[in-house]
Amino acid sequence: MEDLLRSWEEQLRVYDLPEWDSLPELELYMDQVVLLLSRYLTFFSQGEEEKIITPSIVNNYVRMKVMPAPTKKRYSRIHIAYLLMICTLKQSLSIAVIRKLLPLELDEEQVRVQYTRFVTIYRAAAAHFSQILQDAPANGQSLDVLPAGMAILSCLSKSLTDYLLRDLPGEKADK
Repeated sequence: MEDLLRSWEEQLRVYDLPEWDSLPELELYMDQVVLLLSRYLTFFSQGEEEKIITPSIVNNYVRMKVMPAPTKKRYSRIHIAYLLMICTLKQSLSIAVIRKLLPLELDEEQVRVQYTRFVTIYRAAAAHFSQILQDAPANGQSLDVLPAGMAILSCLSKSLTDYLLRDLPGEKADK
């Protein structure tokens, strides 16, 4: 199990969300968006049979008003940023909660600020997890209890997220 844990930790350390300025400035068609996002989100789709992003998933996010609609079937940098945030958050949160976290009516500058903040928060959280994994054996924690500890941490994180967002406008968070 320790080798498996070290492998995951190394993949976490190597994986990173792209900076705003690295997102394509040219507008893309759906197939290009799906290909790009599949490459960006490889960390979250390891060993998964279900794809993290497909055209129907993107269309559902637009239909559910979690992200803005494309313009003439073309997706801009704003759409890519929304999709990166949605697909990352979707690993543990419901669409109702994500809708509360990601306001829809933002201009490009506001999306840039929100996305940049999101990347910064992601990097801090990833560094924290990496440190937890490095410290566990040194603190005498057995690796066989780590899955339960991480599951409890996930549960508490989701509970806190729901609690903090409960009074924001939008649909009630799924419980």
